[in-house]
Amino acid sequence: MRKPRPATYNPAQALHLIASDRTGSPLSCPSCSGPIERSPDQVPPLPRSQVTLRCNKCGRVARYIAGAA
Repeated sequence: MRKPRPATYNPAQALHLIASDRTGSPLSCPSCSGPIERSPDQVPPLPRSQVTLRCNKCGRVARYIAGAA
């Protein structure tokens, strides 16, 4: 039996959320409009660090590497 995966955004939603985070726009979940928790909280994040964006309401997750674009 496979391990259940955490809920993730579809690619278009994830790209929109990541682009909004990189530009410093206010974040809200594209699926449920809930608040987004960002980890790490440091703005801007250290180069090459992994940034995790998680919705507090529905639990969906998007991750990206800072400074990779």
